Amino acid sequence: MSRATRRCGALALLLLVGCAVDQRVTTQRADRSAVTTDPAATPPTPPTGPPQTDPTESTGPGGPTSDPPATTDEPGNTVVPNDLLNFGDDKPPRDYDEFLALALADVERWWSEQYPVLYGEPFEPLQGGIYAGYPERTDPIPGCGPDAETTYDELQLFAAFYCPEGDFMAYDDGESGVLFSLTSEFGPSILGVVLAHEYGHAIQARAGVLAAEPATIITEQQADCFSGAWVARAASGEAVGLELTDEDIRSGLISIITVRDPIGIDQFDPGGHGSAFDRVGAFQAGFTDGPERCVGLIDEPLPLMPNEFTPSSTDTDGNADFGYGDGEVVNFTSNDLNEFWSSALADSGDEPFTALEVVPFDDPGSIDCDDELVGNEEVGALFCPSTRVVHLDEPLALSRYEDFGDFAVSYMLGSAWSEAAQTTLGSPLDAEDRALLSDCFTGAWALTLIPDETTGLPISATGAFIEPGDLDEAIQTALVVGDSSSSEDVLGSPFEKIASFRAGVLGSVDACRELLPD
Repeated sequence: MSRATRRCGALALLLLVGCAVDQRVTTQRADRSAVTTDPAATPPTPPTGPPQTDPTESTGPGGPTSDPPATTDEPGNTVVPNDLLNFGDDKPPRDYDEFLALALADVERWWSEQYPVLYGEPFEPLQGGIYAGYPERTDPIPGCGPDAETTYDELQLFAAFYCPEGDFMAYDDGESGVLFSLTSEFGPSILGVVLAHEYGHAIQARAGVLAAEPATIITEQQADCFSGAWVARAASGEAVGLELTDEDIRSGLISIITVRDPIGIDQFDPGGHGSAFDRVGAFQAGFTDGPERCVGLIDEPLPLMPNEFTPSSTDTDGNADFGYGDGEVVNFTSNDLNEFWSSALADSGDEPFTALEVVPFDDPGSIDCDDELVGNEEVGALFCPSTRVVHLDEPLALSRYEDFGDFAVSYMLGSAWSEAAQTTLGSPLDAEDRALLSDCFTGAWALTLIPDETTGLPISATGAFIEPGDLDEAIQTALVVGDSSSSEDVLGSPFEKIASFRAGVLGSVDACRELLPD
């Protein structure tokens, strides 16, 4: 977040799920550093950018040279997908091998059911197989371009890819690769999300979508959506041999956040894929609405948030300073929130909104409030109605500032102001419902910070504005704040919190107010 010419929201991590500009559709790393704390893995140091050329043809062997783990179609019936997985001649065993085999078998089984319904024609299974790449492998992986084969060094740059010409996929199985790092940190479900995404590109090849050459961002949205739809299937217990948990869904969101575009690029440039805000939205659309919704995204894509810097930007590498003085993030966030809610409630004829002030604390026992504090300590900002003070957990705010960026602090403050707005409105909501409405209100405030689409200049009353990466920081914060289980119903699960925040950003205060009971 910025005021005037001050920039906020440097990317806290970064890997890029990227599509090549020609035939290869890939998951690849980008040239940003990674955070060292949750919700992102700590991947190996990425290269300075993707290769400048991408292969376009494929040749090579079809079947595996060693058997993958068995999968189970029905209890007692063992199915080994020899025609799908190619583990090569010297593959080190991985903890996720069995999950991977089960997931891929189910993804293909699922598409054999869905494709005829969605596209009105028979489904053709993947013809070229799926190759595991690792340094010890001597069996060739087919090339996807002028070279006869894909080297491991090249595969490392992409992490995973689908090649239409040859109809095969490959993924990095090496210990130094980003997928190994992510699965070690967050579990094997990461691989299911990534490879279900790549399989989505195989579906696009069958449906003629890739041949029509839409913008990469459009095909990536749809592949993210397809991945979300399959994860929903697995989470509901419909995937044979698999049942994903709330923690697995959280891991899926982490994988989407981790593999996003670097800030500062146009999503419609060749190879553009979207911010975490955009990619999570596509994943959630598939998870919530199913593959039918995903099919329509080619002609009617989801809205995208700006990812390029504006004319007001002078610093594209850092955050606004943490602090309470002029030009520091707590100060100008608080000023803008006061202006926003005073205007929003005045415009709707509600009781006037009295401005709030921020008082930091490092010990909850030191808070002076005659009323019951409103909010939750997990969020890190608590509202005292009698004093109109927002008590900010400074150590937690500083930690999130350092991990994610300054809009993580703005999200915390926005949640407290949203709690105050609900108090002013007489909201009867409590627990999860109240927290999710606050997320929506915070998103609606963030909407007013998006610079003018034509001029790129701030439109908020105070001149504050958000820049590329800021909305992603809010999503990262919601991810760590959310309930660990959907059954807790205290703050909402990470999935629910992100969905509510996005609803506010894509809607308005009025759209959020519809969540209030009559």
